[in-house]
Amino acid sequence: MTTKFKVLVGCLVLLFAMLIYLETTEKEDINWFPTYSKKDKIPYGTFVLYNTLKESRGAENIVDVNRPPFEVLQDSSFEGTYFFINTQVPFDEAEANRLLKWVTAGNTLFVASNSMPEALLDTLNLETQAYYDLDNLENKPVLQLSNPALQRKNAYYIDLEIGATEFNEIDTLETVVVGEFDLNKGDTTTLEEPKTHFIEQAFGEGKIYLHLMPTAFTNYNMLYEYNYRYVENALRYLPENETIYWDDHYKNGKTVQQSPLYIFLNNRYLKWAYYLLIIGVLLWVIFEGKRKQRAIPIVKPLSNKTLDFTETIAGMYLDKMDHRSIAFHQINHFFEFLRSEYLVNTGNRDKQFLEKVSLKSGNSEEETKNLFQFIDDILSTGNVSQEILLDLNKRIEQYKSTT
Repeated sequence: MTTKFKVLVGCLVLLFAMLIYLETTEKEDINWFPTYSKKDKIPYGTFVLYNTLKESRGAENIVDVNRPPFEVLQDSSFEGTYFFINTQVPFDEAEANRLLKWVTAGNTLFVASNSMPEALLDTLNLETQAYYDLDNLENKPVLQLSNPALQRKNAYYIDLEIGATEFNEIDTLETVVVGEFDLNKGDTTTLEEPKTHFIEQAFGEGKIYLHLMPTAFTNYNMLYEYNYRYVENALRYLPENETIYWDDHYKNGKTVQQSPLYIFLNNRYLKWAYYLLIIGVLLWVIFEGKRKQRAIPIVKPLSNKTLDFTETIAGMYLDKMDHRSIAFHQINHFFEFLRSEYLVNTGNRDKQFLEKVSLKSGNSEEETKNLFQFIDDILSTGNVSQEILLDLNKRIEQYKSTT
C-alpha cells in the first residue's frame, strides 16, 4: 500500500466521519403530522391523553381495540365507553347502525373528529359545516365548556392554526350543547360569537358525545398552559366506572408491519451506519480489486490436427480408389469402438461374442450376425467396390445409432 493511497483513504474516512457527525448532531425537525396515536410524543400524538386516562381511570379500565367496530361489537360482553379520536372516523352505514344499537343498550360513544360520518349525523338529526372568519387570518380557536361548574374564568386558547368545524343545525329537544368555541379575535379570554363544537345526545339507554375539535386532546394542546384542565373537564361527562375502549383502528398513525430496511432508514443513527457500511464495502472493492486484480491473458488452446490428418489420409485413399484399405480402416475403427465401449475381445467372433455384443448394444442377434457376416465377407475378399464401402459405412452407423 503506497503512501498516496493511505493519504487518500484517510481523507475519505475523515470526510465521512465529519458528515456523520454533522448529520447526527443536527436538530431533528418536528413532525407535525396528525397521527393521534397513543404511542406518539409528537405534537399531534395522544401519548399524554392516553397515559393520563390510565392514571386517572386505572390501567385495567383502559382497553386497546385494534379491530373495526363492526367486528368488535359482535361480542355481547363488550360494554362501556367506546372512545374514538382522529382526523376522520369513517363509519359506514352498517357500522354506524351497529354502534347506535350498542349505545341503545346502555353504553357510551365518544367521537372526537374534524368531521362526523354522514350515517351518524343523519340518524341524530345533526348537520356540520366548516367555519371561517374572513376578517381574521388567524384560525386559532378559543374553547369553553357550557356547564358553569366546569367553566374556567378565562377561555382555553389553542395555540395552533387549525380548521374549525361547527354544528350548524342540531335537534335542541334531544341534544345538549356541551362545549362552544370561537376563533381568536384579539381577546383569548372570551368567546365573542360562540359556535357549537361539543354536544351530548341521549340515545336509548346510552349516550353519545361528539366533539369536532380533536386537536384539543393532542399532546401539544394538553401541555400548553392550563389546557389540560379543559380535557379533564370535558372527559368528566364520561361514566366514571365504565371501561374505556380506546380505538386504534381508525388512526392516521396506525401501527403497521414495516420491513427491517424501513426501520433502519427511519432511524438517523442506523441509517448512517448502513450507508457507511455500503460505502466502505464499495471502497474496499474498488481499491483492493484494483491493487490485486491483473488482466489474465487469453491463451488459445492447441488446435486439434487429428481431423485434418484424417481428412488428408482419407483423401489420398479416395484419390487412389483404394476402397479396400478404407474399408479395413473403418472395420478396425469399429472393432476399437467395441473393445473400448463393450469390453469385448474382437479377435474371436464366435457365437458367444455375437450374443454379448447384441446384448450390450441393444441390437438383435440377427442384426448383429448379419453385420459381422458382412464384415467377414469384406475381410476375405480381395476387391471392395465403392458401393460395398458405402453400404459398410451405412450398416456400422446404423448399428451404433441403435446403441
